[in-house]
Amino acid sequence: MKAACLHQFWKERFIASPAPAGNYNKVGKYNGIINLKTFLLISVILIVLFRIPLFAEEDNYLQDYLLSYPETIYSAVTAPGTWQNDDWLKASAIIVTTGGLYLLDEELRDLYQRNRIKVTDDIFTGAEQFGEVKIMLPLMAVTALGGYIAKDEKTIDTSLLCLKSSLISLAVTQTLKLASQRQRPGKEEGKEFWQDSGISFSKNSFPSGHSTLVWSLAPVLAEQFKKTKLVPPTVYTIAVLTSLSRLNSDQHWTSDVFAGAVIGYVTGKMVLQDTPRVKLGINPVTDRVSLTYCF
Repeated sequence: MKAACLHQFWKERFIASPAPAGNYNKVGKYNGIINLKTFLLISVILIVLFRIPLFAEEDNYLQDYLLSYPETIYSAVTAPGTWQNDDWLKASAIIVTTGGLYLLDEELRDLYQRNRIKVTDDIFTGAEQFGEVKIMLPLMAVTALGGYIAKDEKTIDTSLLCLKSSLISLAVTQTLKLASQRQRPGKEEGKEFWQDSGISFSKNSFPSGHSTLVWSLAPVLAEQFKKTKLVPPTVYTIAVLTSLSRLNSDQHWTSDVFAGAVIGYVTGKMVLQDTPRVKLGINPVTDRVSLTYCF
């Protein structure tokens, strides 16, 4: 039953993936879908993780964890109904900033490309990997399994939080990519949205998926390891560098990257608030490590 539930969960959440850099003509081959092997790997690891004795002792955990996905989405959709003045001001500032960056997108692109040097190119190439879905999603799943093997509750908890934050935020971003139909700067077709009729998976510039992914992880990691002073500034520095790498490689407009960062960051913060949390302890009856969870 658990395996079937998880399989359906993945099936309903295939996420569109941008075409590889400089390979737009082959986008049909990818059909906007992340490599199936990535999802199969994650599914297998999580099925194993949730069926091992530790998780089997808490039969409701998988159900509550999966149900927390639509609950978080619902909370996000209905949140404006409870916003206060400060919240509306923040939302307005984000919209105005995105609009301002849109107006400056072409000038900023020229600025980045004129000032590229090999040293920064190498740095950004490395940082860009932290926004790669095919790397980060399997890493989260493998880390969760490793946390169980090591009986480390924080590792398990953090991995599942990161997985949820990244999947939800990427789903939002991929929906907006399809809806906005914005061409990437490297295509030299301008910064406008919906330049012609029809829908194409190759017009997938807005928002940036790399920026979304890395910023969906940053607040989770910063919160989970806030007692380690170097972690919060390190994860946010990596997030900034990953975002800038997409501008340096001419894969996105500045407004794309900013919008992706906002989506990822807000999702990460919301996931921290309403996801069941893993706790490990000793069962007094069996004298074995057992799992409990709370919200």
